[in-house]
Amino acid sequence: MSQSISIEAETFARSYAALFASPAASSAEGVADLATEIGRYYRPAQTQAEAAKLIETEMRNNIFTGLGTKLILETIEKIVPYSETSALCWLRWSFHPQEGSEFEGRGWTFTNIYAFRAASADLRAGWEFVVRDQEVNEIRRVTGRTFEGS
Repeated sequence: MSQSISIEAETFARSYAALFASPAASSAEGVADLATEIGRYYRPAQTQAEAAKLIETEMRNNIFTGLGTKLILETIEKIVPYSETSALCWLRWSFHPQEGSEFEGRGWTFTNIYAFRAASADLRAGWEFVVRDQEVNEIRRVTGRTFEGS
């Protein structure tokens, strides 16, 4: 298989991760626009709206509860091409609770697995799905909460 899908997936993943470093990620006013931008990384279009809504809800909840939204891509653990147009990507993230929160200094790491699909004639490149088990389990382990806040 061609190396190009791996390179394309890595570039896409780094661009996606950079959005989470935006100042809007920690601003209640900026979260909606940022979530829409992040949602555009998913496909198809219907999924983009669903992803944006979910991301906005999670970020707002983290802002309002004082947990914060500092999410950093630590490394791309691996990219495994599946075909000329798709690859699985293991992205290792770290979450750093906001200063002053009850969880300050108790950050956590997790790996999400993303399915990348290259652009086609009718769709832009994007994530087709993400497996977030470690992310969900780690937030619950450290905070006792889920993304819904309870």
